[in-house]
Amino acid sequence: MNKKRALVLFVACTALMAAPVGCSSKARAYAQEARSSYITARAVLVGVEEFPAQMETLLRSGDVSAMKEEAEELIEYIQELLPSAASAFRTVKEDAELLKGEGSDKYDPYADLLLELVSLNEQVINAYSEFIGLSNSVLQGLPYGQDPEALMPTLNYMDAVIQRIQELDTQIQRLEEEAETLYIEI
Repeated sequence: MNKKRALVLFVACTALMAAPVGCSSKARAYAQEARSSYITARAVLVGVEEFPAQMETLLRSGDVSAMKEEAEELIEYIQELLPSAASAFRTVKEDAELLKGEGSDKYDPYADLLLELVSLNEQVINAYSEFIGLSNSVLQGLPYGQDPEALMPTLNYMDAVIQRIQELDTQIQRLEEEAETLYIEI
């Protein structure tokens, strides 16, 4: 059996095993959908998370003229990716609200955790948007040959934004572990 057929068979079997059996409510299906949506949304956000390191590498490359064009392309790409990430988290929120709407004591805590995770991820997206704007400003101000010290306040603020993102990521990681444990238990 080729790999493609094996994968299709695996996905079909998994879907059948995951289907709610004998439940009068749709809570189990909503929980599965919300979890799947969350995993997808986080995958979209991974591309955005790579931006600061990529931008730093470009800024340190030395050749301002060559780097500027590449950095502008990177900024444009990330600016296109941010709305996709935001949209993906809106889907998670909608799915979690559907789950919450079932009024299940068993599933409500999971829905609440997902809604909290969405809120934190939205804050991360906003912080990345701010960082991208700052990066674009730095890029437009290059070269800082006349007064390199004028760049320092912006760089310090960029560091503060990245630190805020890292703090949010720590909270997200903790809640993701809690949510996954809760999902497995229900």
